[in-house]
Amino acid sequence: MKLRNVVTGMVVLTLVFLAGCGGGGGSEGKGDPIAIAEQFMDLYYKKGNPQEAKALANTEVAEKIQAAAAAPAEEGQEVSYHLKEQSREGKHSYVLFQMEIKKKEGEPVYKTISLFVDLVDGAWKVTLFDERLEPGPHQETTKG
Repeated sequence: MKLRNVVTGMVVLTLVFLAGCGGGGGSEGKGDPIAIAEQFMDLYYKKGNPQEAKALANTEVAEKIQAAAAAPAEEGQEVSYHLKEQSREGKHSYVLFQMEIKKKEGEPVYKTISLFVDLVDGAWKVTLFDERLEPGPHQETTKG
């Protein structure tokens, strides 16, 4: 009978501990950092709307966006991207996207976009972003 009480107590303590470590305890910001990164990609790159993209960024990135003044999406241009890599450690997240811009005329443009999304004052914000032009389509490489 004593063993049953010990096991029950351990189960309860484990559940309480896990609930305290979960994301819903109020210490986490609203939303999901990956969703914020994807929303930023849609606004900044697909829709060419830097004003709305700035709302998802901290002050430094918002200033970078203002200085760059992204060109609006061209007529007949198709922007697609996919999530290549992601990591999250507490209040810090890293997201890597591979993007292809197909133009009406000419060759497609390929870019790699790196975003850091951090918890700032209770909200997930893009705190750093960088884009790198790629020479051609993204290809997976495997070692045999």
